[in-house]
Amino acid sequence: MRPRVVIHNSVSVDGRLTGFPVDLGLHYEIAARIPADAILSGSGTMLAAAEEQNVDLSGSDQAPQEPDADLAKPLLVVVDGRGRLTRLDWLRAVPHWRDVVIMCCAATPHRHRARRVVTAGDRVDLADGLAQLRAAYAVSTVKVDAGGTLNARLLDAGLVDELSVIVSPHVAAGDTVPLFTAAAGRRLRLIGSEPLRDDHLWLRYAIIPDG
Repeated sequence: MRPRVVIHNSVSVDGRLTGFPVDLGLHYEIAARIPADAILSGSGTMLAAAEEQNVDLSGSDQAPQEPDADLAKPLLVVVDGRGRLTRLDWLRAVPHWRDVVIMCCAATPHRHRARRVVTAGDRVDLADGLAQLRAAYAVSTVKVDAGGTLNARLLDAGLVDELSVIVSPHVAAGDTVPLFTAAAGRRLRLIGSEPLRDDHLWLRYAIIPDG
């Protein structure tokens, strides 16, 4: 049995994640209205954050800290099948989550000391990883804050229950990232629509299962 999965992103009118000014304050204000026990992201998103914050990833982790005892805070779960995140202490220092867990696979290099959810094979099995999160960490709802690749993998695997998007009043410019990269088609059902400040619109869709 897996947790409920909600993808939450801010997008341009043409469905892109980049190439327009994202209102991060609004993004996280709305995200806070979606209760979740875990935030799921990809290693690419975390590497981009490290670069933006000038984090030196060439060093080694310190010994993992004890998790924050505040169970009201979510876990941060990072899908990192290739072991690209070589340091996690900078993420564990962020007060928004109680601990950091890496979702990896049998082929992942053990480049750092971390709490792990390990799936079989040479690629992360997202269904198995989510089921392990529920069993090992009592995670009942996962909120996905990731890029188009991980979004598409989750959707294609039938692992998404709800899509939450804040539509920004912009058309993206330049070389941009789509909300879903090469995802299979899915039928959606609108379950919520709310105008937000500065001409933004919050849309929520339930994913209609195949068949």
